[in-house]
Amino acid sequence: MSDFVKRRKFGNISVEDHPTLGEPSSSLTFTNKQTKVFTIGQEQIILEKAENEDHAIVKQVDFGSPGLFLMRLAYTLVAFLMSGFCFIFCEQLILFLFLGLAIESGLTSSGEDFTFLVFIGVLFAIPAFLYSMSHWMTVAMAFTQDVLGGNKMMKTTLSYKSVIMDWIHTSVFFFVPILVAACYLYAGSEKWWDKTLISWFIVVFAYFMVFLVSVVYHEIDGCLQLIRYSDKSPIEYEENEGRYNLKTIVAAFRMKMKHKLSGVVVASYNASGTDPSSSGMSLAEIQDKYNPKVSNDDGVELFRKSRKFYDYRERRSIYARLTQFLACCGLFEKKDEPQRQHNVDDVLGYAPFVTNSTWGLESMYCRNRKRRFVAVVDGESAMTREQGLSSSICYFIGMVLTLFSFVAFMVWMDLPAGAIGVLCAFYAIYCIRSVLHTLKLKGMYDNLRVDTSNGDDSEVLYQVQEAFRITEPTDTLCWMVFFLELVFLFIIPVGALYHSGNVPVATLFIFTSIVTFARRYCNSTIAVQEFGSLDGIEKDNTYYSSKKSDDQKEVKRQKDEEWREKHRLGYILTNISSGNRVNFWMSVFTFFIIAFCGVFMTALIKGSDKGSLEGGIYTTALQYPGSNNLEYASCMLGREITPPDSTETSLADFTFLTKIAYEDPGVAQESLNAWFGEGIATVQNDTVAEFKTDYETKNGKSAVEYKLFNFPGSDVGIVSIRGTSNGWDALSDAQLWSAAALAQWVRAIMPLGTWFNPILTHLVNLVSSIESEHLAKVAFYRQTAAFVQDLKEKNTYGNLLVTGHSLGGGLAMITGAQTKVPAVALSGPNAVISGSTFDPPVSLKDLEKYTFNIVPDRDVVPRLDDLSQNYQRINCRTGLNDPISCHFGIRSLCEVLLSCGSHGRPVPCACLEMEDIYRDQLELTNINSGLTLEQTIQQECPTNANE
Repeated sequence: MSDFVKRRKFGNISVEDHPTLGEPSSSLTFTNKQTKVFTIGQEQIILEKAENEDHAIVKQVDFGSPGLFLMRLAYTLVAFLMSGFCFIFCEQLILFLFLGLAIESGLTSSGEDFTFLVFIGVLFAIPAFLYSMSHWMTVAMAFTQDVLGGNKMMKTTLSYKSVIMDWIHTSVFFFVPILVAACYLYAGSEKWWDKTLISWFIVVFAYFMVFLVSVVYHEIDGCLQLIRYSDKSPIEYEENEGRYNLKTIVAAFRMKMKHKLSGVVVASYNASGTDPSSSGMSLAEIQDKYNPKVSNDDGVELFRKSRKFYDYRERRSIYARLTQFLACCGLFEKKDEPQRQHNVDDVLGYAPFVTNSTWGLESMYCRNRKRRFVAVVDGESAMTREQGLSSSICYFIGMVLTLFSFVAFMVWMDLPAGAIGVLCAFYAIYCIRSVLHTLKLKGMYDNLRVDTSNGDDSEVLYQVQEAFRITEPTDTLCWMVFFLELVFLFIIPVGALYHSGNVPVATLFIFTSIVTFARRYCNSTIAVQEFGSLDGIEKDNTYYSSKKSDDQKEVKRQKDEEWREKHRLGYILTNISSGNRVNFWMSVFTFFIIAFCGVFMTALIKGSDKGSLEGGIYTTALQYPGSNNLEYASCMLGREITPPDSTETSLADFTFLTKIAYEDPGVAQESLNAWFGEGIATVQNDTVAEFKTDYETKNGKSAVEYKLFNFPGSDVGIVSIRGTSNGWDALSDAQLWSAAALAQWVRAIMPLGTWFNPILTHLVNLVSSIESEHLAKVAFYRQTAAFVQDLKEKNTYGNLLVTGHSLGGGLAMITGAQTKVPAVALSGPNAVISGSTFDPPVSLKDLEKYTFNIVPDRDVVPRLDDLSQNYQRINCRTGLNDPISCHFGIRSLCEVLLSCGSHGRPVPCACLEMEDIYRDQLELTNINSGLTLEQTIQQECPTNANE
């Protein structure tokens, strides 16, 4: 490594600042002592040396304060909220892509024929979005971390000692919100906090965009600088030739493609000794040292030792073997000697030490096993035998406890024994390689403790993973692959997105793809891995000179700039461009893609349906007397909710009608007769069918299903909307409420999250702005609201109401608030946060005036979005391990009947299949029938008699 650091004299030695330091050190003379100050967070490490002493003293000083902690906490909360908003935006983007696929499939709402090219184009847009979104979220979390750490990354954008970035940072996070709040308070605004939050968020998001642009620029620029100025660059330049030219860009492209397409062999092993580094060794030398072949008697012991302790493994993927085969076809070239691909951690010198002082049981158990650490096994700072043994024991105990907890949870969930056994077998297979590797490490550690003696040198043990390139693609193949990527991952998706009418997403795709392609092909991570050094990046700064200067100030200025540039690029490489953070977000968004894909495929295969062909079994021979307390004060709904037949059973009646929405029209009439009696209620199938035909002819088909119930003896009409019954319904759920649900989760994670409630509605509305008009038209609530509004304008009923369960309940509340019609929902998702995303928007005032929600305990669905003021919680008497059953409408109906009383309504026989209390509280309707309770159950509900 050449001039990699910035040096400061400290006594007779030179103390060097490495680019991995968060901030440069400071040098001064204080109380006749030479002093070096290193800042780590809110603490300082101070190194002092007196002139006449041959030793230095190291101190640690905390210079933070409660005020600074609270300020940075407030800053971080807003930055975290902004990161959460980015996450919600990305999730919605994935969702809208799959909704676009649903439309282009030709099997749902648009009514258009299947368009294969458009369908494939939208599908090809997903990988590009996945890559860009993962990196976007990585940058967002790095921004949050930088805000918490005191704006260190942004300071390196300008000269590190410049005060400009500090003023900008303090203004964005402190002065602007304080000033805005003071102005609105002075003006007497009642919503001063709402407006302050909005203003604060806007300036923080603008600051984040500056951070994002800075990261992208320095990442791309770092690659170009290394290619232009590194001594290891294969490109020759004229002395005054810069880096912004076609030659450098083509070189970056070739480097990326060769790195991506080359065949690689990966050698993994355990290294030990006082100088175990293999950075200068070839693959053959590594094999000779750590994987020797037995050639004579003297080599037998080394061979056995290598097999037992070094754990040498060589991985050559199927792709690498294929490239060796294709070398015969002229697409690849074999390397005469495998070429090392450097590791970013090695280049930056990342190697934390585990000594007897730094060792910790928790830190060893939770360490990142994909990153290197150096264990000191001999010498003054060596780990003790007890520490080494404790690390191994803790690892195995943690593995066993993890398995036991996993099994216990599956038993608690009542999973079949066979399923538990299969899952445990998979877990064991997954862990066996790690167990064997840990045992070999333990054996090597014990061996080193025996074979070495304490001396001046320290014996260390660490894991090594080296990658060597064995084949390389030809330039022709590189250009072919680039052309295919350009066509299938950019041109076709752009055309498909614009053709499908998804203009906002298509425009966003163009912008993100351009940035993504620039970052992929001008990749500083690959440049560092190829050259194995950051040297050269400093040669283009203002103060660099190839000639040595006698001016100490000039030399110091050059070293300051060199440290700043290398620190900035090192920070970007380790925290943003590569590492586990990007992989984590890749995994998160891949999960959403798989989930939406599963729902989409289910919808594609099964399609939609008209309802169940089987109704329930009801009996009037049994009754529930009801509770004598005020357990459910809303058993009889208020005067705004006109009951269909009886005030005493109004809550039960609406709960029952939500269930009927799932049934086939013919079956639904039989259920109405069983519940209300013959001729009391009828299903108006023709009215609904006539409206749907007319509406969908003008606006496109929709999978939404609903029924209209008429009560001839009164002027009451009730629209009951079906809940989630198929894949299309699930996609509609996600379309309407996923953004609000994610906003709730972000708020729940944040300390003092409820303080940010006023801004959530605006953020969710902003996220939904990327939804195209084509997608918005197929939203289920548009048709149900139009139907209710049509009935209202025709004045068909004096008392019109809306109801529904689950998705149907959410649609009912949206419909009721939009049309100013009372709505009763069962387990319906709410509309407080998401209200402004609907067209027309739903106000909190209308929700509180026209909607009512029945919320079973432990049911997740009615807790999506925030509850408005009118709701009734009801019990869910299942075990804690069965929360899904709490969402079932029949269970809620039985609970309402049990607590409110049946009052002449029939009892569903399904109630007898539930917990004992639903059977124990039953009474005979006619005590003079001559039959016992059990005989009546046997007669009326024979399938439930012996339950």
